[in-house]
Amino acid sequence: MARIRAVDRRLFLLIEIAARRLNRDADARLRAEAGVTTAQAAVLFLLARRGERRMGEIGEMLSLNPPAVTGLVTRMEALALVTKSASKTDGRSAVVSLTEKGRALGDAADISLRGLNTELENRLGEEDSNMLHRVLTQLATEA
Repeated sequence: MARIRAVDRRLFLLIEIAARRLNRDADARLRAEAGVTTAQAAVLFLLARRGERRMGEIGEMLSLNPPAVTGLVTRMEALALVTKSASKTDGRSAVVSLTEKGRALGDAADISLRGLNTELENRLGEEDSNMLHRVLTQLATEA
C-alpha cells in the first residue's frame, strides 16, 4: 500500500531543479577557473580516463543524443581541445582524441570540480553525502 503524505514531494521535479542549479553554478565556475563548460569537461574527463572514443560511445556514456555529441565535439575541435578522425575499423564512425590543450584544461576542470564536490560534501555532511552518492549512482546506472 502506498504511503499517504501530507505534501506531495515531487522528487523528480526537485531533482531536476537541483540538477539545473548545480549545473549552472558548476558551469560558471568551470568557465572562470578552467575555461570550459560542464559538457566539455565531461568529454575531457572521459577521454583522459578511457582514451580515444567513438562519437557514439561518448553519447552513450554521457547520455547525449547524436546531434548533441556532434555539436559538442565540433565546438571542442574548433577550440583545439580534441581531434576527430575516421575510425580505422569502421569508416562510418569518427573517433575523438584528446589534445594536449584538452588534457591541460581537463586537469584544471578536475581541480575546480573537486573543490565544488568538497563544498557540497561539507554542506550536506558525511552521512547525507554518502546516501546521496549511493542513490544518484543507482539512478544513473539503472537501465
